[in-house]
Amino acid sequence: MAIIAMNDSVYAQDESTNRLNLSLDVGSGFAWRGTTLNTTPVIQPSFTFTLGNFFIGTWTSTPFVVDRWHSSFQGLDVFIGYQLLPSLTIGLTDYFFDWSTSYFDYRRAVTGHALDLHLSYDGSGSFPIRAMASTIIAGNDVVLKDSRWRNNFSTYIELGYGNTFNGIDWEVCVGGVLMESDFYGTERFSLINLGFGLSKSFEITPTYSLPLSLQFIVNPVAESVFLVATISLF
Repeated sequence: MAIIAMNDSVYAQDESTNRLNLSLDVGSGFAWRGTTLNTTPVIQPSFTFTLGNFFIGTWTSTPFVVDRWHSSFQGLDVFIGYQLLPSLTIGLTDYFFDWSTSYFDYRRAVTGHALDLHLSYDGSGSFPIRAMASTIIAGNDVVLKDSRWRNNFSTYIELGYGNTFNGIDWEVCVGGVLMESDFYGTERFSLINLGFGLSKSFEITPTYSLPLSLQFIVNPVAESVFLVATISLF
């Protein structure tokens, strides 16, 4: 499983099928694709239902502190996907993050939704390369052309390489946007996500372990640096 990507619905399956997975993470903050969204602690519950190679689920991130001094970003994702091969997954995620708009308002220029089509490769073993390509195909990723709002189809790509050292999993990743995009805050092809992550699972009892991950993220376009710690309670 990737330790740099925050939530891109990159879902790794094991050999079992037809199951419901619940998870609950707590983070010191939240960053997504190189963009810092929360600088205060967040809680991130999710569930995923798997039926064979098909999966569907939802995920949200909510800050503990909401005031005028801190970002009050709250995201709600609904995703579906299909595992094409053991390491290759195609998915569609509906990101919603503008709570000043109605959840059921899908008009292009005003909606708080962004519909993201993505293809993910999660290598392992002798070829521990991770790759992801994502395009916003509908929603609030728009550009004004000929006096009309049109889809911009902002495309983000990310590559990661990881391994294990002294019992600690590590990964480096590079992510960039291929074009000018208001959605990602870029004016041209730009690298927006340079990351280094560490993760380790700590045994609490013989039947329960607590995974901890650390990510150091640099966004050269935004000139920002961020360090976030996340624990997965279950």
